[in-house]
Amino acid sequence: MANLQVPSGETTSSTLDSVAAQDKSDHEDSSKLTDVNHQIVYEDDVLQTHLSLLDHHPELDELNEITTTPLFTEGVREYARGIAGYHAEKPFSQYGLLGGDLSQAETGAKFEDPRIFWNIAAPSSFFICGSQGSGKSHTLSCLLENVLVPCRANTLPRPLTGIIFHYDTFTSDSGGSPCEAAWLSSNTDIKVRVLCPPTNIQTMQKIYSRFPHITVEELRINEADLNTGRMLDLMAVSSIQGNLPLYLHVAQRILRDLRILQQATNSGFDYSAFKKAIDLEDLTEQQVAPLKQRLDTLESFMVHSQAKKYTMRNSQHSHMPIEKSKSQGTDWTPRSGQLTIVDLSCPCVTAEMACSLFNICLSLFLEQNADDVGRAIALDEAHKYMTGSAQCQTLTENLLSTIRLQRHLGARVIISTQEPTISPKLLDLCSVTIVHRFTSPDWLTALGKHLAGVQSGGRLVAEVTATTTTTTTTTQEDEDGEDAKQEGIALSLGGKGDVKLQLFLKIVRLKVGEALVFSPSAIVGVDKKKGEVRRLGGEMMKIRVRNRVTMDGGRSVMAG
Repeated sequence: MANLQVPSGETTSSTLDSVAAQDKSDHEDSSKLTDVNHQIVYEDDVLQTHLSLLDHHPELDELNEITTTPLFTEGVREYARGIAGYHAEKPFSQYGLLGGDLSQAETGAKFEDPRIFWNIAAPSSFFICGSQGSGKSHTLSCLLENVLVPCRANTLPRPLTGIIFHYDTFTSDSGGSPCEAAWLSSNTDIKVRVLCPPTNIQTMQKIYSRFPHITVEELRINEADLNTGRMLDLMAVSSIQGNLPLYLHVAQRILRDLRILQQATNSGFDYSAFKKAIDLEDLTEQQVAPLKQRLDTLESFMVHSQAKKYTMRNSQHSHMPIEKSKSQGTDWTPRSGQLTIVDLSCPCVTAEMACSLFNICLSLFLEQNADDVGRAIALDEAHKYMTGSAQCQTLTENLLSTIRLQRHLGARVIISTQEPTISPKLLDLCSVTIVHRFTSPDWLTALGKHLAGVQSGGRLVAEVTATTTTTTTTTQEDEDGEDAKQEGIALSLGGKGDVKLQLFLKIVRLKVGEALVFSPSAIVGVDKKKGEVRRLGGEMMKIRVRNRVTMDGGRSVMAG
C-alpha cells in the first residue's frame, strides 16, 4: 500500500509554527510568573512596611509617658534614667523642686525620698486655690522661681520667660500693694519689669521703689499690635448671649471689610480707618456710646499719636498733650529669665477693663516667636478680676485655648485664686490642682464636681479617720463648739460618715504651706516587683511646699 507523504515544505512550516507557538506560550508563562513574583515581593514589602508601623517598644512608650508627666519623684527619675540608657533624649532635662510628700510620715510608711518635682521641660498647667494666708502666693512664687532662674532648687539649663497678671482693688493715689512676684527681683539674675496703666504710673513707681532692680513702664499698645480678633475680643462679642446690639453688628461688618482690604494690600490693621468707618455709619449717639466707651479704654493704653490720628465726632474725652505720653509701644520680645508683671491696679481701671487688657497682653505674649524660649503665664489673685462679666468670659476662653494648646505653644499656665469657683472649666483642664487650707464647704463641693480624688477621698480617707479619732485633747468647751460646727458641716456634706466630710476636715487642718495635690497623670512611684510606674490617678497627695530661694514678701502684717 502506498505511503501517504506530506510535502516536506508543509512539514517544515507546521513545525516552525508549532515551535513559535510554544515559545510564545513559554514567554507568556514566564511573564506571568515574573508578574506573580513581583506581586509577591511588593506585597511582602507592603507587609513589612505596615508591620514596622505597628512596631511596639514598650520601654520607649513608657519613657515617653514618664517624660511628659507634670509631677514626679526622685525614684521615678532614677527609673526613667535606667530605661533611657544610651537613648539620645535624656529624661527630665529641666525640673524644679515643688515640695515634699507628707503622706509617708502620717501613715508611718517606710521612709522613701519625699521630694516632689515639677517637670518644667513638659508644658503643663496648675490651679492653686486656698484661703488668704494659706500659702498659695508662696506656692506661685516657688513655681516662678523654678522656671526663671537656675538655682539650688532646680535643674534649668534654659530659663523660660514669664508674664504674670495682677489687679488689686485696694489702691489709691497714696499707695497700694505690689504684686508678690516682685520679690523675685531679689535675685538679680531674674529681670523683672512692671507694666502699669498710664493713669497710675507715678503711684506705681512709688509702690515698686522698694525693689531696686525693677523697672516700671507704662503699658502702651502699638497700632500694629491690633488686629480683627483683638478688636472683637475688646468688644467681648463672643461672650454676648442672644441678639447682638446694632452697633456690634455694624462694627463686625466694618472689621470684615477692613480685613479684606488688609489681605488685598498686605497691610496691618488701620485703627483710624476703623473709627472713621464707624463715624460714617448712620448710628445715633446712644447706639454708638457703648462702643466709644470701649475704644476710649483702649486708646488710654495706646501710643497717643497713633490713637489720635482721627478723632470721632462728638468725642468728649480730654486730650493729653502728645509730647507727655510714651511715643513707642511696649516691647513684647521674649527674653530668657525675664518676668513681666502686668499690674493694672488703678482707681481708673475696673475689673472688666483689666480683663480686656489682660486678654490683649496674653495674645501679644503668645504670638511672639519663642522657639528657643519656653513661656510661663501666671494669674495672681485671679478672683479679684475673674468675675462673671463678658470681658472675663473672653479672657477665660483664651486661657482655656492656651491650656488646650499648651504643648504646641510651649506654655506653662499657673492660676492662683482664693475661690475655686471662678471657672469650673479651668479646673477640668489643668494638669495639677494644689489645694491649700480653706473653710468653705461650698468650695469643696465645687472641687468635687471637677477633680478625681475628691469624690472618693483617695488614700487619705483612712489617714483622716485616724487623725479625727486621736486629736481629742482640747477643752470641753472647745470640743462642744467644734462638734457643733462639724455637725453643721456634716449635714451640708452628706453626714458624719461621708468621705467628703473627712476630706474637708483634712483640708481645714492643713497648716500654712501644706497642700493637697490632685494630678491624675502625675507619676509618684515605681512598683519594682512589677517593673512599672505608679500614677497618682484618682488619689491625692499631701505635700509641704518648699521654701523660697528669693526673698519672701508675702508674710502677714501683724498689729503692734
